Amino acid sequence: MNSLSTKSYQAIVTPLLPLYDYQQQATKPTIYLKAENLQPFGSYKIRGIANVFKSVPIDILKHGVSAASAGNMGQSLAYMAKAANIPCTIYVPEQTPSIKKSRIKALGATLIELPFDELWQYITNPPLNRDKGLFIHPIFTKELLEGYQDIAKELIQQLPEVDAVVVPLGIGGLSIAICNSLQKLKPDVAVYTCEPETASPMHVALAHGSPVKTAMKASFVDAIGTPEVLPEVYRQLESKLSASIVVSIAQAKEAISLLLNNNKLLCEGAAGCSVAAGKILSEQGQYQAIACILTGGNLDHKYYSVSI
Repeated sequence: MNSLSTKSYQAIVTPLLPLYDYQQQATKPTIYLKAENLQPFGSYKIRGIANVFKSVPIDILKHGVSAASAGNMGQSLAYMAKAANIPCTIYVPEQTPSIKKSRIKALGATLIELPFDELWQYITNPPLNRDKGLFIHPIFTKELLEGYQDIAKELIQQLPEVDAVVVPLGIGGLSIAICNSLQKLKPDVAVYTCEPETASPMHVALAHGSPVKTAMKASFVDAIGTPEVLPEVYRQLESKLSASIVVSIAQAKEAISLLLNNNKLLCEGAAGCSVAAGKILSEQGQYQAIACILTGGNLDHKYYSVSI
């Protein structure tokens, strides 16, 4: 059994809230918000990281932990490592928002900034040697994905009538966890991923019939959008997704403004994409209860202007 002191910040049960959109005259809300941005460190990542520390043997963890992260996983991992008094190294892309980098460093982790192409090698060719510490891969660390599955369990309890779920697609671990959990709990729920127009490899892969490399442009939507879908991710999601919805940057900004001004929720770009995609589905009129996962709330202060 693990005896590491890591209980200070565990994941919370996040609320499910109706989206307040005063421009719509619906008799009841059709879009609901699973507010994972309210988790400790502003992201659902704490669910997976806490489960890793609960499940992985101490003899492995004591040698240290590391991860390649856009910043949200890095914060949760840095905190849990500090609480457990073990070494932690976080690799981030150079364009990671300063709010995420500063928190990772403040939590005592070693922060290494890399060009995105170099960082991507940690995802496609991960160092998975558990004998000398643990590299936490966003797909291949099963304990991480098992922790994420609680989101779907809570969602079904909070909204039994849910008939569609929108999940922001980064590397794909959250989407896999949500799909696998919903298949057991309520298999008739339609699952959609969402991606920004600046990088939408799942949308392209589904249209092509297999993963292909795509163009990627930097934007304030920093936690999702990659140059390609990993083959293992495509294999697990291809038959389980209804589609992957591409959202414009303008739509993501509009959604962030709506969330802040109407629901009083500060969310980052990936969560904005989720709500924008949910609004697209709502306008189509096919679903009665759409749940959008608000994956994070770590928006750099220089982007607050999109919400005022």
